[in-house]
Amino acid sequence: MLIDSGKNILFVASAACLMALSTPAMALGIVSRSCLAAGAQESISVDWGFKQYVLWTASQHYRNGTLLHTINTAGTGPVQAGWQNTWRSYAGHLGSEFWYGTVIGHHWRNDSGFISFLGNSTATDCNLGQWGGS
Repeated sequence: MLIDSGKNILFVASAACLMALSTPAMALGIVSRSCLAAGAQESISVDWGFKQYVLWTASQHYRNGTLLHTINTAGTGPVQAGWQNTWRSYAGHLGSEFWYGTVIGHHWRNDSGFISFLGNSTATDCNLGQWGGS
């Protein structure tokens, strides 16, 4: 049996394009900041495209090398044991800690019971270069 390789290549390319179009793009980002001006010590797991995921975020705050505390997911959305169905999972303080320190964020996603680690984020300043594109 002879196979027309030109038609097969076109078929494979068409199938790949359809799969790419049908798969939702994931724009999940992770970021932390320690910002004296805003009084912010915070870590955020965020989808810049505003798609909702089940997310959990923890933020460790250090001052002069000493761990002060760890803050887990906080917010006004529906929370189940720290998990939030949201486009922006926030853990931290805003307008209350006016100093520079080290912030280490830990970020997770829960997809129907399958938990994936999104990564750690670290900051020692306002980290503005990461906002909107992490």
